[in-house]
Amino acid sequence: MKTPVTLLSALLGAALAAAPLAASGPYQIIGTAVSQEGDLVRTEYTVSAGPNPLDRFKMTHLVKADPGERSQGSILLLPPLGTAFDFYEQRDEAGSPGSSMAELFAQRGLDVYGYSPRYEGISAGLCEAGLIDCSIMKTWGLQSLVDDVTFIRSQIAVLHPGTKIVVGGLSLGCMTSIAVVNAHPGDYDGIVTWEGMIYSADPQVRALDQGYCSALNAQLAANILYDDVGDNLLRRLTTLARVTPAGLTPVPIAPPGLTNHQALVSFVSVPTPGPYTGTVPNEVLLNGSVAQDRLLFASEPRLYETVSRFASYSPTALLADVTCSIAGATTTFTGNLGSFTGPLLAIGGGHAFGAYMGDQIAIFGSTSKQFILTPLFGHVDHYTTADHRTYVEEPILAFVARVFGR
Repeated sequence: MKTPVTLLSALLGAALAAAPLAASGPYQIIGTAVSQEGDLVRTEYTVSAGPNPLDRFKMTHLVKADPGERSQGSILLLPPLGTAFDFYEQRDEAGSPGSSMAELFAQRGLDVYGYSPRYEGISAGLCEAGLIDCSIMKTWGLQSLVDDVTFIRSQIAVLHPGTKIVVGGLSLGCMTSIAVVNAHPGDYDGIVTWEGMIYSADPQVRALDQGYCSALNAQLAANILYDDVGDNLLRRLTTLARVTPAGLTPVPIAPPGLTNHQALVSFVSVPTPGPYTGTVPNEVLLNGSVAQDRLLFASEPRLYETVSRFASYSPTALLADVTCSIAGATTTFTGNLGSFTGPLLAIGGGHAFGAYMGDQIAIFGSTSKQFILTPLFGHVDHYTTADHRTYVEEPILAFVARVFGR
């Protein structure tokens, strides 16, 4: 006799195989894995996006198993740069079931969907060593993410016809959400823009990103197709700070004489110009004090767990699209935002994108806009603080309740 999870997997597979897909093109579901913990069922679909073996991504669905519970609606979470959907599945330090953002939303009756981009899962060093052909990364710009998410949206329509959907995410997840509703404004009932933007009228912001835009396009022309430094450097810094915090850091970019912990605090809390660490003026990843050798708001164990999940590569084409859009060099991903009239929730930090998100918010056609700004927070302080539920989950739950009419 089949177990409930095995039976559910068979039924879901049959439903998706039999149903016509709303999205056209090369997309095909090539694998399905189902697991259950407590009363939550997690289904992960592997999707082929083309003939190249690297053109694969994952769609995840997390939902309560009790068939007697009526879905309140769907939320589609898009991940920050260098991460996958499991970013939103990170539990609190104690590892308590239900303590992750995705689990909490599912426990509250939402169908939670997620996206894990094509670069997720490529092991460090494979591209550099030529062990795999990574030339396809040249095509992995922001439009490829929009296309992938559009396919996921079509599958949500198959699984839950007529469901209301809110899309959103942190950082790149926010930027991708903006580009997605720009392309398909009628497909989403609300958007959460959390610490990100791809439009600005600020001349200082535009000038900064125009420099990044030009440099990244020059890298593409020189066939430099990915960044393998930023996330790997942060991963190394957090490992050293966790294992030997008082040891003198061997990381060459750190000022001489710093301990490993001081080097980490310096890296995340001192503004560093660059398309990865400083897309807006004075941006910091986390607010901290180098003099006091501490992070002001972030839980270090939570930060270490977050960074351990980072991918090894970030496509240059994707970084170029983001910075060129912010610079005003293209309106491909923002020119239709006036057509999106659904409610909008914006979450920002005063030491990062939040200080500059007003221009982005203003060009949406939404008549209901809410902006929650925490002046002292850096780019990811909302997520890494031990009190993340107050700053992120509860405002989002209240927002989706309004959107879904609950």
